[in-house]
Amino acid sequence: MSKKVVESYRRKLAAEEGWVSKRGAQLRVALCYPNVYAVGMANLGFQSVYELFNRVPEVSCERVFLPDDAELREYERTQTPLLTLESQTPVRDFDLVAFSISFETDFLNMARMLKLARVPVWAADRTHHDPLVLMGGAASFLNPEPIAEFTDVVAVGEGEILVPKLVDLLFENIEEGGTKEDLLLKLARVGRGFYAPSLYDVTYKPDGTVEAYAPKFEGVPANVGRIVAAENPKEGSLRRAMRRGDADIVEKLKEPEVFAPSSIIWAPEAEMGERFLVEISRGCSQGCRFCWAGFNYWPPRVVPARDILRKAEEWRPRTDKIGLVSTAVCDHPEISDILRGLREMGYKISVSSLRLDQIEDELLDALVESGDQQIAVAPETGSDRLRRVINKNLTNDEIVDICGAVFDRGMLTVKLYMMAGLPTERDEDLEAMVELVARIKDRMLEAGRRFGRAGKIIPALNGFVPKPNTPFQWEPICEERELKRRLKWLSKNLARIPNVEVRVMSARIAHEQALFSSGDRRVARVIEAMTRHRGDLSAALRETGIDPAFHTSRARGYDEVLPWEIVDSGMGRPFLEKEHTRAQVSRSTAPCPSVDTCTRCGVCPTTWLAAAPAGLIQLQKTVGSRQMAVGS
Repeated sequence: MSKKVVESYRRKLAAEEGWVSKRGAQLRVALCYPNVYAVGMANLGFQSVYELFNRVPEVSCERVFLPDDAELREYERTQTPLLTLESQTPVRDFDLVAFSISFETDFLNMARMLKLARVPVWAADRTHHDPLVLMGGAASFLNPEPIAEFTDVVAVGEGEILVPKLVDLLFENIEEGGTKEDLLLKLARVGRGFYAPSLYDVTYKPDGTVEAYAPKFEGVPANVGRIVAAENPKEGSLRRAMRRGDADIVEKLKEPEVFAPSSIIWAPEAEMGERFLVEISRGCSQGCRFCWAGFNYWPPRVVPARDILRKAEEWRPRTDKIGLVSTAVCDHPEISDILRGLREMGYKISVSSLRLDQIEDELLDALVESGDQQIAVAPETGSDRLRRVINKNLTNDEIVDICGAVFDRGMLTVKLYMMAGLPTERDEDLEAMVELVARIKDRMLEAGRRFGRAGKIIPALNGFVPKPNTPFQWEPICEERELKRRLKWLSKNLARIPNVEVRVMSARIAHEQALFSSGDRRVARVIEAMTRHRGDLSAALRETGIDPAFHTSRARGYDEVLPWEIVDSGMGRPFLEKEHTRAQVSRSTAPCPSVDTCTRCGVCPTTWLAAAPAGLIQLQKTVGSRQMAVGS
């Protein structure tokens, strides 16, 4: 075992506050984030799942990260198997190896980490001596198929519900003396929340498209529904605590569930390491047609202000920095109460990015007060027509006015998230993007003259990648050479504008993302081959003979079985088809009314509304009516 790796991990632990160490736990979980420590520790979902596992007295959960370059060289030099952070124990010695995957680009890192851990990459090659391998996180209910054959079970949905259910079923299987196969059947027969890929046969048509998914056993559902955080997940844990007579745990489990905040804040090597992160809402009502997060986290849900402020008060002695995590910060119906309470506590408030139509004076004042000099917003494109195609209902004039309100407060640097290669995009849309950035720059300089300094406009250009379970899931990605041309043209023309700093994503990376986003099980062969070719996709494609264009560059018909439909997002196909059709003629759609009587997308009645707490419903009715008023 490498002493250097052990010493590196112990240094990280010494700088942290809040990590957990348990000895002699009945169930040992290695929670893996398939990227380096600095990235993983900035992921709120990963931290939340770590806390959720460790809340259970019988469970010990330790973290695992992809080694950075220096650590990887040391692992390879000393032939050390991948170790956990907390106890520096080999990952292969744990009962459960659980991957939290937010982005499909980390599928390759999952395979790399399994190899480093000396756990067979292919699920079919594992024996009863190997740990159970689970995948969860946002990518699990987007499209888990490219790594389905690496995975024993996929947790489909949100951790607040899935972790307690998983733990209950694991202990139930242990108590019954069940095998791994018994456990997979038990999980699959829950009906929602757990997908065991080995329990399905996949057949293909002569043209290579999926023909069907066929369950191998009775009671295994035809497709697997997701579970979202509005249900009561604690019954089994509560029963075990009551049997033990553990009064403190019983009372803790009876508390109302809140989206879990970060459990470890003092991690200096992590991005945003000394900031308390708290999720104030989940999901976005706007329905931007390209946005996987917007559609896959429907229905929008909020955390009551009193619970957010209570958590913030607990953490205030440790830090004066707080980050509000949400896809739609100002959609929260109690955002004024939250901001007022946090400012009274002396917090410096930050947000990751803001929707342009939700930048309000009160939030801007709080950001300025916290010393922020930069804000990130997402116009996406420079064309009003194309913005209607993607269902982002703002005009260029409104965008310039909103940016002006930011500049007038002295925040003179704005990052603009923008895309090339959107459906129906034409060259005049690209030209409009350059014109919009120039207008925003002029407005920044106008405000800057009053402050005696100039800021910067930072367009961050990405290639559009079609995502599963969105209205654009049937769209092809823009051909790589053409996408490269568009990005190069934009980069060149934007760079000519003074005070503009362009950042651009390569067309090659966009196509790699598209392959991992839209691929089926056969793409696993490419990912596994990439681990042997140092991440070289071209070499892996040559070895496997897989044609990436089949998965990325063809338009799919409405009659095609899509690989990711093995996971049921709850959103009806007719709704997505209608939204796709409306996009072709640049027709926008009103925002989601959340828990109103609307059932147009199909999510609320089946997966959330019946189980939602009454107080949360009332809050959502408030935000729903507010959104409909501005978007109908």
